[in-house]
Amino acid sequence: MKTKFENKQYYSIKEIGKMSNLKPYVLRYWERVFPQLQPRKHNGNRRMYTIKDLEIVKLIKHLLYEKKYTIKGANECMKNKTEVKQLIFDFNQKLNSEKMKDEIEKIINTLKGNL
Repeated sequence: MKTKFENKQYYSIKEIGKMSNLKPYVLRYWERVFPQLQPRKHNGNRRMYTIKDLEIVKLIKHLLYEKKYTIKGANECMKNKTEVKQLIFDFNQKLNSEKMKDEIEKIINTLKGNL
């Protein structure tokens, strides 16, 4: 299922916040402490994020909130490219599993409704 956000080249901080379930002030803070997260700035310093930036945001969120890394630890982890690739792979596997679970639940609910 496509969302209204998927076809854009750039996203505002508000849109990225909605997609990642984070407040804009958290994203602004992360820009200062994670050199990997550097969205482009247009028209009076308005931040314009790409899909790649969104992936970085989701990876940082995963490291801090789920893996319980400190900011320093997450920064060190992201400097190691091999480890980052493995983290992204693991994270994508988790997302795919969650999507499959949601789809299966929808099918089950549809089948229950047809009984």
